[in-house]
Amino acid sequence: MRITNNFLILPDTSLSISKLLNEAGRSAEEISKTISTTGVSSVRYAYPKLFTEFVFDGLANIEKHHIQLLSDVDTIIVVSQSYDQRIPSISSRIQAKLNLQPETFCIDVMDGCSGYIKALSLASMLERSGRKKILIISGDLNSTMTVEADIGTRILFGDGVSISILESDNTTADIRIFNNGDLNNVISCSTSKNVMNMNGFEVFRFTRNVVPQLINSYLDETGQSLSCYDLVALHQASKLVVSTICTSLRFENTLSADFSCGEIGNLGAGSIGAWLSQISSLETKGPLRMLAVGFGSGLSWGLGSVVVNVQRNEVIYV
Repeated sequence: MRITNNFLILPDTSLSISKLLNEAGRSAEEISKTISTTGVSSVRYAYPKLFTEFVFDGLANIEKHHIQLLSDVDTIIVVSQSYDQRIPSISSRIQAKLNLQPETFCIDVMDGCSGYIKALSLASMLERSGRKKILIISGDLNSTMTVEADIGTRILFGDGVSISILESDNTTADIRIFNNGDLNNVISCSTSKNVMNMNGFEVFRFTRNVVPQLINSYLDETGQSLSCYDLVALHQASKLVVSTICTSLRFENTLSADFSCGEIGNLGAGSIGAWLSQISSLETKGPLRMLAVGFGSGLSWGLGSVVVNVQRNEVIYV
């Protein structure tokens, strides 16, 4: 199973983090330090547009410019935390929108920062049952949850959705997933209030302690080193988080900056696809071995080893 196409769907509108912090009463020095630390200078903003409409617009754009690319999809996996309706499922509505066969496997997953890894795991299992072309739609319109959130949370999370197409071949994806239920509401958002709350210090401590251990344990188990991979795609939580992990691992990507979503923001399950979208001329570089690592809300964490050999790697604005 390999990733053959990667699209990032972003809103036309962006928000300046400097402006948000200034409106919140921060000094010029504080603003400069915050942006330097987080690495996020702006985030994409779709509010008040809803998730379903946003995804439909993005898919319509792909269909318009790449006729037949989605016509033979046999599996649809949607991963998000910002669904705007419970019934019917958005994956089944996408099946109808794309006029796919009735036997298309459709599933919605409620998950965030490690959701892309879980989608890869589902895709791998479904490939073994005979599925050939899998559509993974992952990400969030975080603005629906952050418009009234604390400024420290609001400046990190952007709006956007990644769309990955995976196709069956002679390569095998290798996935590891772990969970430790968040009973302390380190990252939380109730359906009633719909306001995201995050304990930034605890999130940072969690990622600093868990993620390097996850990667090193996997490498020890499989007898590999990070040099075996062309790409190490870390969930784009912030520059501070990503750089801390890379420093611990003594690793640096050569085809891309380790953190490259400074004008996009944290897209939850969409951030790994967002990171891929920022790699220049990725279409000419494959096939590549990628270690994708997700971590965060849940609390959950995991990684997946998968081949990237894309025909298209595009950012689409809607």
